Amino acid sequence: MPSTTVHIPDEILSRIDKVVSDKKISRNRFIIEACEKALDSAAGEWPKGFFDMQMDHEEFRLLTEAGLELESAIIRLRRNRNRIDL
Repeated sequence: MPSTTVHIPDEILSRIDKVVSDKKISRNRFIIEACEKALDSAAGEWPKGFFDMQMDHEEFRLLTEAGLELESAIIRLRRNRNRIDL
């Protein structure tokens, strides 16, 4: 089975450790079950009607500008040496 590394904040990890101790399961099993539950639910889907908003020209221009600024900041601050251009 492939593996991956996940960085979990201390506070969340402490909460996970409490649950897995109570359930007598491993962290790995808990995380796999949580991922399966999220994938089986509507997690990650856009709310119905989310893209139905009507924007005027100025709102669209501002949104586009903000998106480009965000993309620029992400690229500038990336730590990954194998940078992939967005």
